[in-house]
Amino acid sequence: MKLHYYFPENLDLDDLIYNNYPTFKPFVREKARYLLHLISVQRLKKKDSVCENYTKLSAKMMQDKVHNYNDYWDYFINDLKIIERRESYKVGSDCKGYKFTEEYDTPIVKSHLTLQDKSIRKKLIAHINRIQAQNKSYNYLTKWFNDKLQIDAELSLWAMEEIYKIKQNNPSLRDFNYIKKEEKSPQKQRDFAYGSINRFKEAESIPRRDNNVLRFHSTLTNMNSIFRNAVTYNGEELYALDLKNSQVFLSTKLLSTNYLIKSYNNGKKVEIEFKNPIEEFKRLTNQPQLDVDVLNSKVTKYKLNKTSYIMLGLFKDSPLNMRFQEYFKLAIKGNFYENLKQKIYEDLGIHIESRDEVKTNVFKLMFADVRSNSKFVKLFKSMFPEVYQVFYDIKEYDNSVLPRALQRIESNLFIDRIAKRVSIELPKATIYTIHDSIASTKENIPAIRKIMEEEFLKGIGAIPGIKEEHWCKANIITAVNKLKQKAFAVAS
Repeated sequence: MKLHYYFPENLDLDDLIYNNYPTFKPFVREKARYLLHLISVQRLKKKDSVCENYTKLSAKMMQDKVHNYNDYWDYFINDLKIIERRESYKVGSDCKGYKFTEEYDTPIVKSHLTLQDKSIRKKLIAHINRIQAQNKSYNYLTKWFNDKLQIDAELSLWAMEEIYKIKQNNPSLRDFNYIKKEEKSPQKQRDFAYGSINRFKEAESIPRRDNNVLRFHSTLTNMNSIFRNAVTYNGEELYALDLKNSQVFLSTKLLSTNYLIKSYNNGKKVEIEFKNPIEEFKRLTNQPQLDVDVLNSKVTKYKLNKTSYIMLGLFKDSPLNMRFQEYFKLAIKGNFYENLKQKIYEDLGIHIESRDEVKTNVFKLMFADVRSNSKFVKLFKSMFPEVYQVFYDIKEYDNSVLPRALQRIESNLFIDRIAKRVSIELPKATIYTIHDSIASTKENIPAIRKIMEEEFLKGIGAIPGIKEEHWCKANIITAVNKLKQKAFAVAS
């Protein structure tokens, strides 16, 4: 196993150590490299890192690899002055954050050096073996991550640098995270892409299923969509079947079915139960009966303690709720945002400029602070008051529970139902899940689409809009050229 280090391009650690050698013991240069490497590499595990200034590092994880890790960080911060640390954090629920100082806040590069420390390598290999043991249940997915899965790294890295230069020089073309209300850093986006492409090429990431919402994470899911166009399997281009307005469509399951949501550890673990939720609730709370206002479709909430709570939804017994039905119609068609934009204009006489603006505001409504009182939230509430109330009730104690519940429904559909069935009925079909989409080679797409439609009908009760995407290198060149044209227009 090779593990390459990732450092800021202007960081010469050996030179810094030579000029200011540490006084604490034991000091192992390899362990110093490893800790600094974590600042860059941990960011490669989630796309949202492009909006975060600090990299959160678990004290338990660091101590397991470097027992005196605090001595190293104090040396980096106070002596070498190359690191800043965010000291404030929540004990037991958060980690301290680390970042390179402004001088070393430069694009990351892959070092020619690889991890040689035997103790760290032994523990990392043990960790990988544990993941691979857990993956045995998902061999129908993991087996396709083999040597035949390739990426055109040269084309991808060229596009990455072009996009970075354009966005760095044109602030108006930079991306914005509307949920966090922060501009995405072009450099951090570039670093994330750089790491993802190189780790894909070197097969440094092991696919795994998380313990929270049971999503399947891989080099494909952890990569910006533009670079997937450079990926092939056995020389063949891939095609993806993508669920349209997925979160909105999946939310209809919460509005039409009895369910029980259990959230633990401040939203770090979410479970959702559709089979016998009332009996499950009684078992957990030892209550002989439930007082649920089915007629008015109210959610009955029970906060059990500080770290867990239970919510029960009873909506399928209210078929006459026309506002639910109207929401369902819009959600199932596959062009929810366009239709909602039109409906807002027709019902309220309010014109919203673009589809993307509607989409952004729907995401805010579903994922952001429950206390939001924006203009769009008021519009949505006036059109779908019962739907709004369900979302509000689910998010009241923790904003993250609604998106996590939807992701749990998604993972069950795509991994446990669709992908599993494809592996049985089409055993020779290459298959990759990218959360709410399925990718394969061209000849398998019609059969996979049929399976998807059948499973959506069984699991959700309706067949959604499904978009077919062709991954090809020409898409990368087209995207870069379009961005260049926008930059030219801005400069003119």
